[in-house]
Amino acid sequence: IIKSRDILEAKRDVFFLQHSGYDTHSDNGPLLSEKLAEVNGAVTCFVDELKEQGIWNNVTVITASEFGRTLTSNGLGTDHAWGGNHFILGGNINGGKIFGDFPNDLSEDSPLNIGRGRLIPTMPWEAVWHGVSQWMGLSTDEQLNKVLPNLNRFDRCKMLYDQDLFT
Repeated sequence: IIKSRDILEAKRDVFFLQHSGYDTHSDNGPLLSEKLAEVNGAVTCFVDELKEQGIWNNVTVITASEFGRTLTSNGLGTDHAWGGNHFILGGNINGGKIFGDFPNDLSEDSPLNIGRGRLIPTMPWEAVWHGVSQWMGLSTDEQLNKVLPNLNRFDRCKMLYDQDLFT
């Protein structure tokens, strides 16, 4: 499909893929290593192909997940939580940065801990999509609020902008 971009007259395309099997609760060691090795291999092949086509600088890859994991054990592993880590990569990404704040207190008394090691994220998920949406050509508040309906629930200083993410 990507090789057909000129024929399709595509300016920007969005592709979604799913890689399931992470909801393990009790097998976070070996299985997680196996799953991440699969992701690494697939992303490496994808990047190599796009570089060969000469379009890597026009591509952005973002990970997404519907849940994070608790910091505490349920006796066999970990349960669903809120905060999580994601990465964004591409030939035009201004990389080598970590956004958000690592909690300075991981105890049960931490203001970010809502119980059982479930941490409130320090940056909304909308922050990344705000910058990516701008990169994709959305520029007005009306456009951004349409594709990010929860945007107004967050302080604008928590948002990432296209210049934060892209060179």
